[in-house]
Amino acid sequence: MRVLEALRRLHLDNTVDDELLSDLSAGDLTVAELLHGSNSFQFCRELYASLGNNTPFMDFFWHFRAMHVPLLRILAAPCPKASLLHAVSTGYAGLVGSINSVRSGVPLVLTEHGLYARERELELARASWIEDHRGAMGARRASPLRRFWSHYFRMLSRIAYRCASRIVTLSEDNRAKQLMDGADPHKCAIVPNGVARTTAVRAPEIAPAPRPRMRVGFVGRVVPIKDVLTLIRAIGLAHRQVDLECWVVGPDSEDAVYAARCRSMVQALGLGEHIKFLGAQNVAEIYPQLDVLLLTSFSEGQPLVILEAFAHGLPVIATDVGACRELIEGGDADRRLGRAGIVTRVASPADTAAALVDLARRPALRQAMGAVGAARVATRYQLEQVVAIYDSLYSTCMVQP
Repeated sequence: MRVLEALRRLHLDNTVDDELLSDLSAGDLTVAELLHGSNSFQFCRELYASLGNNTPFMDFFWHFRAMHVPLLRILAAPCPKASLLHAVSTGYAGLVGSINSVRSGVPLVLTEHGLYARERELELARASWIEDHRGAMGARRASPLRRFWSHYFRMLSRIAYRCASRIVTLSEDNRAKQLMDGADPHKCAIVPNGVARTTAVRAPEIAPAPRPRMRVGFVGRVVPIKDVLTLIRAIGLAHRQVDLECWVVGPDSEDAVYAARCRSMVQALGLGEHIKFLGAQNVAEIYPQLDVLLLTSFSEGQPLVILEAFAHGLPVIATDVGACRELIEGGDADRRLGRAGIVTRVASPADTAAALVDLARRPALRQAMGAVGAARVATRYQLEQVVAIYDSLYSTCMVQP
Protein backbone atom coordinates (compact mmCIF):
# COMPACT_ATOMS: atom_id res chain seq x y z
CA MET A 1 0.00 0.00 0.00
CA ARG A 2 1.38 3.36 -1.01
CA VAL A 3 0.03 5.21 2.02
CA LEU A 4 1.80 2.79 4.37
CA GLU A 5 5.05 3.40 2.50
CA ALA A 6 4.50 7.17 2.80
CA LEU A 7 3.87 6.84 6.54
CA ARG A 8 7.00 4.74 6.95
CA ARG A 9 9.07 7.50 5.37
CA LEU A 10 7.18 10.21 7.25
CA HIS A 11 8.09 8.67 10.61
CA LEU A 12 11.60 7.43 9.87
CA ASP A 13 12.94 10.15 7.55
CA ASN A 14 13.27 13.92 7.83
CA THR A 15 12.61 14.57 4.15
CA VAL A 16 9.37 15.45 2.39
CA ASP A 17 9.55 14.99 -1.39
CA ASP A 18 7.23 14.53 -4.36
CA GLU A 19 7.24 10.74 -4.02
CA LEU A 20 6.03 10.89 -0.40
CA LEU A 21 3.30 13.35 -1.36
CA SER A 22 2.22 11.21 -4.31
CA ASP A 23 2.03 8.09 -2.13
CA LEU A 24 -0.02 9.89 0.53
CA SER A 25 -2.37 11.22 -2.13
CA ALA A 26 -3.05 7.67 -3.35
CA GLY A 27 -5.33 7.23 -0.33
CA ASP A 28 -5.19 3.44 -0.59
CA LEU A 29 -5.46 2.73 3.14
CA THR A 30 -8.82 2.85 4.91
CA VAL A 31 -9.50 3.38 8.60
CA ALA A 32 -10.82 -0.19 8.81
CA GLU A 33 -7.59 -1.54 7.31
CA LEU A 34 -5.55 0.55 9.73
CA LEU A 35 -7.49 -0.73 12.74
CA HIS A 36 -7.79 -4.38 11.71
CA GLY A 37 -5.43 -5.12 8.82
CA SER A 38 -2.37 -7.33 9.14
CA ASN A 39 -0.22 -4.98 7.01
CA SER A 40 -0.98 -2.07 9.32
CA PHE A 41 -0.23 -4.12 12.42
CA GLN A 42 3.08 -5.23 10.92
CA PHE A 43 3.88 -1.57 10.13
CA CYS A 44 3.09 -0.62 13.74
CA ARG A 45 5.52 -3.31 14.93
CA GLU A 46 8.23 -1.96 12.60
CA LEU A 47 7.78 1.55 13.93
CA TYR A 48 7.83 0.26 17.50
CA ALA A 49 11.14 -1.53 16.86
CA SER A 50 12.67 1.75 15.64
CA LEU A 51 10.95 4.29 17.88
CA GLY A 52 9.48 2.46 20.88
CA ASN A 53 12.65 2.56 22.99
CA ASN A 54 11.27 0.16 25.63
CA THR A 55 7.94 1.94 26.06
CA PRO A 56 5.14 -0.64 26.56
CA PHE A 57 4.00 -1.91 23.17
CA MET A 58 0.31 -1.49 23.99
CA ASP A 59 0.88 2.19 24.79
CA PHE A 60 2.65 2.65 21.47
CA PHE A 61 -0.08 0.72 19.64
CA TRP A 62 -2.92 2.93 20.92
CA HIS A 63 -1.00 6.13 20.21
CA PHE A 64 -0.24 4.83 16.71
CA ARG A 65 -3.96 4.37 16.12
CA ALA A 66 -4.95 7.74 17.58
CA MET A 67 -2.36 9.49 15.44
CA HIS A 68 -3.30 7.99 12.10
CA VAL A 69 -7.09 7.69 12.16
CA PRO A 70 -7.56 11.48 11.61
CA LEU A 71 -4.94 11.41 8.86
CA LEU A 72 -6.71 8.62 6.97
CA ARG A 73 -10.06 10.35 7.29
CA ILE A 74 -8.50 13.46 5.78
CA LEU A 75 -7.08 11.43 2.88
CA ALA A 76 -10.54 9.97 2.21
CA ALA A 77 -12.50 13.24 2.50
CA PRO A 78 -13.77 14.94 -0.68
CA CYS A 79 -12.67 18.47 -1.44
CA PRO A 80 -14.93 20.99 -3.19
CA LYS A 81 -13.75 22.36 -6.51
CA ALA A 82 -11.85 25.60 -6.19
CA SER A 83 -9.39 27.80 -8.06
CA LEU A 84 -7.26 28.25 -4.94
CA LEU A 85 -6.90 26.45 -1.63
CA HIS A 86 -6.04 28.28 1.61
CA ALA A 87 -5.03 26.51 4.83
CA VAL A 88 -4.96 28.58 8.00
CA SER A 89 -2.33 26.43 9.74
CA THR A 90 -0.08 23.47 9.18
CA GLY A 91 -0.96 20.22 10.98
CA TYR A 92 -4.18 18.54 9.87
CA ALA A 93 -5.53 21.69 8.20
CA GLY A 94 -2.33 22.00 6.19
CA LEU A 95 -2.58 18.31 5.28
CA VAL A 96 -6.09 18.81 3.86
CA GLY A 97 -4.85 21.64 1.68
CA SER A 98 -1.64 19.85 0.68
CA ILE A 99 -3.22 16.56 -0.40
CA ASN A 100 -5.96 18.24 -2.36
CA SER A 101 -3.44 20.57 -3.98
CA VAL A 102 -1.43 17.54 -5.11
CA ARG A 103 -4.52 15.76 -6.40
CA SER A 104 -6.06 18.70 -8.24
CA GLY A 105 -3.06 20.80 -9.22
CA VAL A 106 -4.74 23.79 -7.58
CA PRO A 107 -2.31 26.17 -5.80
CA LEU A 108 -2.23 26.27 -2.01
CA VAL A 109 -1.73 29.33 0.18
CA LEU A 110 -0.68 28.62 3.76
CA THR A 111 -1.19 31.13 6.55
CA GLU A 112 0.51 30.27 9.83
CA HIS A 113 -0.13 32.67 12.69
CA GLY A 114 0.86 30.55 15.66
CA LEU A 115 3.55 28.02 14.66
CA TYR A 116 1.57 24.80 14.85
CA ALA A 117 4.38 22.29 15.35
CA ARG A 118 6.12 24.38 18.02
CA GLU A 119 2.87 24.96 19.90
CA ARG A 120 2.18 21.22 19.85
CA GLU A 121 5.65 20.66 21.34
CA LEU A 122 4.78 22.97 24.23
CA GLU A 123 1.57 21.05 24.83
CA LEU A 124 3.26 17.66 24.51
CA ALA A 125 5.87 18.63 27.10
CA ARG A 126 3.05 18.98 29.65
CA ALA A 127 0.59 16.40 28.29
CA SER A 128 -0.78 14.25 31.11
CA TRP A 129 -2.17 11.69 28.62
CA ILE A 130 1.39 10.54 27.90
CA GLU A 131 2.81 8.60 30.82
CA ASP A 132 6.50 9.07 31.48
CA HIS A 133 8.63 6.35 32.99
CA ARG A 134 10.72 6.02 36.11
CA GLY A 135 14.26 4.74 35.98
CA ALA A 136 15.88 2.32 38.39
CA MET A 137 16.66 5.17 40.82
CA GLY A 138 13.21 6.70 40.49
CA ALA A 139 14.29 9.46 38.10
CA ARG A 140 11.68 10.62 35.61
CA ARG A 141 12.43 9.66 32.01
CA ALA A 142 10.46 11.30 29.20
CA SER A 143 8.35 8.83 27.25
CA PRO A 144 9.43 8.19 23.64
CA LEU A 145 5.78 8.78 22.78
CA ARG A 146 6.30 12.53 23.21
CA ARG A 147 9.04 12.43 20.58
CA PHE A 148 6.84 10.21 18.38
CA TRP A 149 4.06 12.81 18.34
CA SER A 150 6.43 15.78 18.10
CA HIS A 151 8.21 14.40 15.03
CA TYR A 152 4.85 13.61 13.43
CA PHE A 153 3.62 17.20 13.83
CA ARG A 154 6.90 18.59 12.49
CA MET A 155 6.58 16.42 9.41
CA LEU A 156 2.99 17.53 8.83
CA SER A 157 4.29 21.11 8.87
CA ARG A 158 6.98 20.22 6.33
CA ILE A 159 4.34 18.70 4.05
CA ALA A 160 2.40 21.98 4.06
CA TYR A 161 5.59 24.01 3.55
CA ARG A 162 6.49 21.80 0.56
CA CYS A 163 3.07 22.02 -1.11
CA ALA A 164 2.23 25.68 -0.51
CA SER A 165 2.83 28.19 -3.28
CA ARG A 166 2.99 30.96 -0.68
CA ILE A 167 3.63 30.75 3.07
CA VAL A 168 2.31 33.69 5.05
CA THR A 169 3.07 34.55 8.65
CA LEU A 170 2.71 37.57 10.89
CA SER A 171 6.22 38.69 11.81
CA GLU A 172 9.90 38.38 11.00
CA ASP A 173 10.39 36.33 14.18
CA ASN A 174 7.89 33.74 12.99
CA ARG A 175 9.35 33.72 9.49
CA ALA A 176 12.81 32.95 10.87
CA LYS A 177 11.39 29.98 12.79
CA GLN A 178 9.57 28.71 9.71
CA LEU A 179 12.84 28.77 7.77
CA MET A 180 14.51 26.78 10.57
CA ASP A 181 11.68 24.23 10.28
CA GLY A 182 12.16 23.73 6.54
CA ALA A 183 10.15 26.43 4.77
CA ASP A 184 11.44 27.75 1.44
CA PRO A 185 12.49 31.42 1.91
CA HIS A 186 11.31 32.25 -1.62
CA LYS A 187 7.75 31.28 -0.68
CA CYS A 188 7.58 33.19 2.60
CA ALA A 189 5.80 36.49 3.10
CA ILE A 190 4.86 38.59 6.13
CA VAL A 191 1.29 39.88 6.34
CA PRO A 192 0.46 41.37 9.76
CA ASN A 193 -2.96 41.28 11.35
CA GLY A 194 -5.20 44.31 11.11
CA VAL A 195 -8.21 45.82 12.81
CA ALA A 196 -11.13 47.62 11.20
CA ARG A 197 -11.12 51.41 11.13
CA THR A 198 -14.51 51.33 12.85
CA THR A 199 -12.83 50.04 16.02
CA ALA A 200 -13.19 52.75 18.64
CA VAL A 201 -10.05 54.69 19.49
CA ARG A 202 -9.73 56.63 22.71
CA ALA A 203 -8.55 60.11 21.76
CA PRO A 204 -4.96 60.24 23.06
CA GLU A 205 -5.19 63.88 24.08
CA ILE A 206 -8.09 63.15 26.43
CA ALA A 207 -7.02 61.46 29.64
CA PRO A 208 -9.43 58.83 30.96
CA ALA A 209 -11.13 59.54 34.25
CA PRO A 210 -8.93 58.28 37.08
CA ARG A 211 -9.99 55.06 38.78
CA PRO A 212 -9.35 54.25 42.43
CA ARG A 213 -7.39 51.19 41.30
CA MET A 214 -5.73 50.29 38.02
CA ARG A 215 -7.83 47.83 36.06
CA VAL A 216 -5.85 45.20 34.16
CA GLY A 217 -7.41 42.96 31.53
CA PHE A 218 -6.53 39.58 30.10
CA VAL A 219 -8.48 38.75 26.93
CA GLY A 220 -8.16 35.20 25.61
CA ARG A 221 -8.78 31.54 26.29
CA VAL A 222 -8.00 30.24 29.78
CA VAL A 223 -5.61 27.52 28.62
CA PRO A 224 -2.05 26.52 29.55
CA ILE A 225 -0.38 28.14 26.52
CA LYS A 226 -1.64 31.54 27.77
CA ASP A 227 0.07 30.89 31.13
CA VAL A 228 -2.71 32.42 33.20
CA LEU A 229 -1.03 31.00 36.31
CA THR A 230 1.89 33.40 35.86
CA LEU A 231 -0.60 36.23 35.41
CA ILE A 232 -2.26 35.32 38.72
CA ARG A 233 1.06 35.15 40.55
CA ALA A 234 2.08 38.52 39.07
CA ILE A 235 -1.14 40.17 40.25
CA GLY A 236 -0.50 38.65 43.67
CA LEU A 237 2.94 40.24 43.83
CA ALA A 238 1.92 43.60 42.39
CA HIS A 239 -1.09 44.17 44.63
CA ARG A 240 1.22 44.25 47.67
CA GLN A 241 2.61 47.53 46.34
CA VAL A 242 -0.20 49.14 44.32
CA ASP A 243 -3.97 49.01 44.15
CA LEU A 244 -5.14 47.07 41.12
CA GLU A 245 -7.66 44.53 39.89
CA CYS A 246 -7.65 42.11 36.96
CA TRP A 247 -10.47 40.97 34.70
CA VAL A 248 -9.92 37.59 33.03
CA VAL A 249 -12.10 37.78 29.93
CA GLY A 250 -12.57 34.75 27.72
CA PRO A 251 -13.90 31.17 27.58
CA ASP A 252 -12.67 28.68 30.15
CA SER A 253 -14.33 25.50 28.83
CA GLU A 254 -11.53 24.34 26.50
CA ASP A 255 -9.42 23.02 29.39
CA ALA A 256 -11.71 22.80 32.40
CA VAL A 257 -9.00 21.26 34.60
CA TYR A 258 -6.60 24.13 33.95
CA ALA A 259 -9.33 26.74 34.45
CA ALA A 260 -10.22 25.13 37.79
CA ARG A 261 -6.55 25.21 38.77
CA CYS A 262 -6.42 28.93 37.98
CA ARG A 263 -9.48 29.64 40.10
CA SER A 264 -8.07 27.57 42.95
CA MET A 265 -4.82 29.54 42.86
CA VAL A 266 -6.75 32.83 43.06
CA GLN A 267 -8.47 31.59 46.20
CA ALA A 268 -5.30 30.11 47.69
CA LEU A 269 -3.48 33.42 47.28
CA GLY A 270 -6.39 35.39 48.70
CA LEU A 271 -6.91 37.31 45.46
CA GLY A 272 -10.66 36.87 45.10
CA GLU A 273 -11.17 40.62 45.46
CA HIS A 274 -8.50 41.42 42.86
CA ILE A 275 -9.04 38.85 40.07
CA LYS A 276 -12.45 38.27 38.45
CA PHE A 277 -13.22 35.59 35.85
CA LEU A 278 -15.81 37.13 33.55
CA GLY A 279 -16.04 34.42 30.89
CA ALA A 280 -16.74 35.28 27.25
CA GLN A 281 -17.78 38.89 26.77
CA ASN A 282 -18.27 41.45 24.02
CA VAL A 283 -14.69 42.69 24.11
CA ALA A 284 -15.60 45.96 22.39
CA GLU A 285 -17.42 46.82 25.61
CA ILE A 286 -14.57 45.56 27.82
CA TYR A 287 -11.59 47.49 26.41
CA PRO A 288 -12.93 50.97 27.30
CA GLN A 289 -13.18 49.84 30.94
CA LEU A 290 -9.53 48.79 31.18
CA ASP A 291 -6.32 50.68 31.91
CA VAL A 292 -3.83 48.03 30.74
CA LEU A 293 -3.93 44.82 28.70
CA LEU A 294 -1.81 41.96 30.07
CA LEU A 295 -0.60 38.83 28.24
CA THR A 296 1.70 36.24 29.82
CA SER A 297 1.61 33.64 27.03
CA PHE A 298 4.19 30.94 26.40
CA SER A 299 3.57 31.29 22.66
CA GLU A 300 1.81 33.74 20.35
CA GLY A 301 1.76 34.68 16.70
CA GLN A 302 0.75 38.30 16.41
CA PRO A 303 -1.98 38.69 19.02
CA LEU A 304 -5.05 40.42 17.65
CA VAL A 305 -5.96 41.41 21.21
CA ILE A 306 -2.88 43.66 21.34
CA LEU A 307 -4.00 45.47 18.20
CA GLU A 308 -7.52 45.78 19.61
CA ALA A 309 -6.12 47.20 22.85
CA PHE A 310 -3.99 49.69 20.89
CA ALA A 311 -7.04 50.76 18.92
CA HIS A 312 -8.69 51.62 22.24
CA GLY A 313 -5.65 53.58 23.43
CA LEU A 314 -4.50 50.98 25.97
CA PRO A 315 -0.87 50.20 26.81
CA VAL A 316 0.09 46.52 26.80
CA ILE A 317 2.29 44.34 28.98
CA ALA A 318 3.20 41.12 27.14
CA THR A 319 5.78 38.36 27.22
CA ASP A 320 8.56 38.31 24.65
CA VAL A 321 6.99 35.75 22.29
CA GLY A 322 5.94 35.87 18.66
CA ALA A 323 5.44 39.41 17.40
CA CYS A 324 4.69 40.93 20.82
CA ARG A 325 7.97 42.87 21.03
CA GLU A 326 7.56 44.17 17.48
CA LEU A 327 4.02 45.33 18.24
CA ILE A 328 4.96 47.03 21.49
CA GLU A 329 8.35 48.52 20.55
CA GLY A 330 7.87 48.80 16.79
CA GLY A 331 9.66 47.40 13.77
CA ASP A 332 11.93 49.13 11.30
CA ALA A 333 8.99 51.04 9.81
CA ASP A 334 7.52 52.45 13.03
CA ARG A 335 10.03 52.20 15.87
CA ARG A 336 10.28 55.99 15.87
CA LEU A 337 6.77 56.14 17.36
CA GLY A 338 8.11 54.79 20.66
CA ARG A 339 7.00 52.10 23.08
CA ALA A 340 3.34 51.18 23.49
CA GLY A 341 3.89 49.09 26.60
CA ILE A 342 6.37 46.82 28.34
CA VAL A 343 7.84 43.48 27.20
CA THR A 344 8.53 40.91 29.93
CA ARG A 345 10.26 37.56 30.22
CA VAL A 346 8.28 34.37 29.77
CA ALA A 347 7.05 32.63 32.96
CA SER A 348 8.36 35.42 35.21
CA PRO A 349 5.76 36.64 37.71
CA ALA A 350 8.29 39.04 39.24
CA ASP A 351 9.07 40.64 35.87
CA THR A 352 5.39 41.02 35.04
CA ALA A 353 4.60 42.37 38.51
CA ALA A 354 7.34 45.00 38.19
CA ALA A 355 5.81 46.19 34.92
CA LEU A 356 2.36 46.37 36.52
CA VAL A 357 3.68 48.37 39.46
CA ASP A 358 5.50 50.77 37.13
CA LEU A 359 2.38 51.52 35.09
CA ALA A 360 0.13 51.72 38.15
CA ARG A 361 2.37 54.42 39.64
CA ARG A 362 2.69 56.38 36.38
CA PRO A 363 -0.72 57.11 34.85
CA ALA A 364 0.83 59.69 32.51
CA LEU A 365 3.11 56.99 31.10
CA ARG A 366 0.08 54.73 30.57
CA GLN A 367 -1.62 57.49 28.61
CA ALA A 368 1.49 58.19 26.52
CA MET A 369 2.01 54.51 25.70
CA GLY A 370 -1.66 54.16 24.81
CA ALA A 371 -1.30 57.05 22.37
CA VAL A 372 1.71 55.34 20.76
CA GLY A 373 -0.29 52.13 20.37
CA ALA A 374 -3.18 54.00 18.74
CA ALA A 375 -0.79 55.64 16.29
CA ARG A 376 0.94 52.34 15.51
CA VAL A 377 -2.27 50.48 14.74
CA ALA A 378 -3.52 53.34 12.58
CA THR A 379 -0.24 53.41 10.64
CA ARG A 380 0.53 49.74 10.04
CA TYR A 381 -2.25 47.44 11.17
CA GLN A 382 -5.48 48.29 9.36
CA LEU A 383 -7.78 45.55 8.09
CA GLU A 384 -8.08 47.22 4.69
CA GLN A 385 -4.33 46.80 4.20
CA VAL A 386 -4.52 43.09 5.05
CA VAL A 387 -7.42 42.49 2.64
CA ALA A 388 -5.60 44.27 -0.19
CA ILE A 389 -2.44 42.21 0.34
CA TYR A 390 -4.35 38.92 0.34
CA ASP A 391 -6.31 39.95 -2.75
CA SER A 392 -3.04 40.53 -4.58
CA LEU A 393 -1.54 37.30 -3.23
CA TYR A 394 -4.54 35.22 -4.37
CA SER A 395 -4.43 36.77 -7.83
CA THR A 396 -0.71 36.10 -8.17
CA CYS A 397 -1.02 32.46 -7.10
CA MET A 398 -3.92 31.71 -9.44
CA VAL A 399 -2.10 32.95 -12.53
CA GLN A 400 1.06 30.98 -11.84
CA PRO A 401 1.82 28.46 -14.64
